[in-house]
Amino acid sequence: MGVFKKDESVKTVSTIQKVESKPHRSVIGKTLFIKGELSSDEEVLIEGKIEGKIKIQHRVIIGKNGTVNADIEAREVVIKGAVNGNVNCSYKVEVVPEGILNGNIVSERVVLAEGAIFKGNIDMNTATTAPQPPGKSDQEELKEVEKKEVSEEKPEGDDKAATKATKASKKDKES
Repeated sequence: MGVFKKDESVKTVSTIQKVESKPHRSVIGKTLFIKGELSSDEEVLIEGKIEGKIKIQHRVIIGKNGTVNADIEAREVVIKGAVNGNVNCSYKVEVVPEGILNGNIVSERVVLAEGAIFKGNIDMNTATTAPQPPGKSDQEELKEVEKKEVSEEKPEGDDKAATKATKASKKDKES
């Protein structure tokens, strides 16, 4: 029989740590000025100044010191600094307190915090930003409501008078 000695230098790991990978982030520092087109497949933090066009696949954060004179196209935009240009997002635009946006927004979701400055138009039409769910369109529903209202207004037994009134109102609308 042999005698076995336990090797104390070997240690076992009882738990496995999960490593979460954060998305990479590019930073445009306070002293950087970029004139032209900026594009990236990762998140971008802008603390400097950019003029031109920005096209990012993920999130764009305009920091408190950031100044952007450009149209922005991204998945998500967070404005803490100043932006002069249109913003087109597939997910969300957020203007935080003290953030400034002079331009139009096209996005499914828009957050304008109290204290934010915004001058422009907002288009949250899901037809332009995301596929619509199956069903009746707004125009089809409007036509059905109008038909129902016309039939409710029509006096019973006087179909000819109601028809003439409907034709007259349509003729007035076309004029």
